[in-house]
Amino acid sequence: MPFILLLIGVGIGVYALYKFLRRSTREEAQKMLLSLAIGVAILLALVMIIAGKYPIAALLAVILIPLISKLYKLLTPSK
Repeated sequence: MPFILLLIGVGIGVYALYKFLRRSTREEAQKMLLSLAIGVAILLALVMIIAGKYPIAALLAVILIPLISKLYKLLTPSK
């Protein structure tokens, strides 16, 4: 039963993302997809830490640090 609820939730999320991407501008879509990718990677790192897979979580953290800094530079307005 929990897996069915998870699949329904993922389906609703994918549908909402699809509707957003159809109505958004190119810049909004790019920022959304970049934020979503980093969010999923952070979630994977947390799952790996909880599962006890520390080397994989450490590799994900090493990969995420440059991505997060690039995202921050992309999303903040330049002066």
